[in-house]
Amino acid sequence: MRMSRIAAALVLTTAAPLLPTADAQFAGIYNLPPNDFTWHWGASSMEKPGRGFADIEANGTEDFFRCQLTAKSRTLSLTTDELREIEQALAGRLDFVYAVNETMYLLDQNGKLDWATLDCKRYKEEPKTEEESAQREAEARDKMLKELERRRARQNKE
Repeated sequence: MRMSRIAAALVLTTAAPLLPTADAQFAGIYNLPPNDFTWHWGASSMEKPGRGFADIEANGTEDFFRCQLTAKSRTLSLTTDELREIEQALAGRLDFVYAVNETMYLLDQNGKLDWATLDCKRYKEEPKTEEESAQREAEARDKMLKELERRRARQNKE
């Protein structure tokens, strides 16, 4: 019996990274999709968007994504100060998507969330021309050579 529990735990631990990214918005699983994505919590769904004006709005970044959160709490479930505190806490996070995921999940489970939508767009660099790339490489090479000269000069002084 004890060996089967250990084996089950081992299987669950090794299988967790293989779960699909669609489950990423549920608590306990955290894996960002490779492209743009939109997650919903509460009464909202893709076919039936949330109603009413959002009372929580926050923007943030994580990895290569720029994200915008809009959410509406249930009537009288959160004070204005609590709403602003949530916005400020989320806006300051480096792990924005993770923080939004956890916060919206908890608000939804506690019955305080009417709807929420997190819309994330993957940041893509503009393609560079050959001239721009060559100039950037030359600047980097010059910077490296200057740093090498500076280090050699410091070694010679010592």
